[in-house]
Amino acid sequence: MTDVTVIGDVNVDLLSSPVLSYPKRDSQILIPSINLQIGGGAANFAFAISRLGLKTRLVGLVGKDIFGEYVIKKTKEFGIESRIRRTDRERTGITFGVQFKDGSKSLLTFRGTNSLFSKKDFKLEEIKGKAIHITGYNFLDKLRRDVYKIIKYAKKKKMLVSLEPDIKSEIRFGIKELRKVLKLVDLFFPSKREGEMLTSKKEKREIIKNLLKFGCKVVSLKCGNRGCVVGNKNKIFIIKGIRVRPINPTGIGDIFNAAFVYEYIKTKDIKKAGIFANASGALAITKTDEKRFVREKEVISFLREHGRQD
Repeated sequence: MTDVTVIGDVNVDLLSSPVLSYPKRDSQILIPSINLQIGGGAANFAFAISRLGLKTRLVGLVGKDIFGEYVIKKTKEFGIESRIRRTDRERTGITFGVQFKDGSKSLLTFRGTNSLFSKKDFKLEEIKGKAIHITGYNFLDKLRRDVYKIIKYAKKKKMLVSLEPDIKSEIRFGIKELRKVLKLVDLFFPSKREGEMLTSKKEKREIIKNLLKFGCKVVSLKCGNRGCVVGNKNKIFIIKGIRVRPINPTGIGDIFNAAFVYEYIKTKDIKKAGIFANASGALAITKTDEKRFVREKEVISFLREHGRQD
């Protein structure tokens, strides 16, 4: 029986090992390794929440190519119920990432099949479980026009709804459009930068307060190595970051989102969910490949080690 349905961008990531700085133009630096791994916000979220213990259904679109085969193979290995369609109209999306030793990253993305993905690629009846998570909102142009309809269907089934805006550099949608969607959203997961872009505010609490006015019930503001700020109409909590040595920062926001949803489903407590998600992201950033999709017992142990259990 499905616990959570995840809808959105699915691709592969080609990631460098951490470097000090980006090479200058017409120059070259050597790196000890480069990794191929599952990528895209929906895929990362699905793999993370599946590893935490929820039965997960993943809805997306990949190509009939070697990377599409890789995605399908990895999905089966993780025990995720794949509702990923394949097409010969476009190749599977690819992100090439240069990762830096300070925990930051620079990404080049070929959207591929994600640029085609729309409601035509699945049926509303495939949305099942206690919760639905939608990611890639900003860049999945063909899906975005139907997000309100998708969420409305999920709410009729009394599902918890979470949304990741995925604004890397520019807003490709109208704020009025987002407000309409957020009125049906339970958990909203912007980064601090995204919050600033959406509200024109800088202070974290002000960002939370202004985003709550959009209509969502809970905002979890991701602040990188500084932790997160979570809030609802009653209370705002500042959760400090946990100092670690970053190795693999790509996809950590998605892992944070998955951990928050997982803990919130269990406890309905936004502070506990924030603490658990914050620790999950901090632990995941120290790991490569599938090891970054951490188990609950690993996160609990990590919290104890750092004296952070509430």
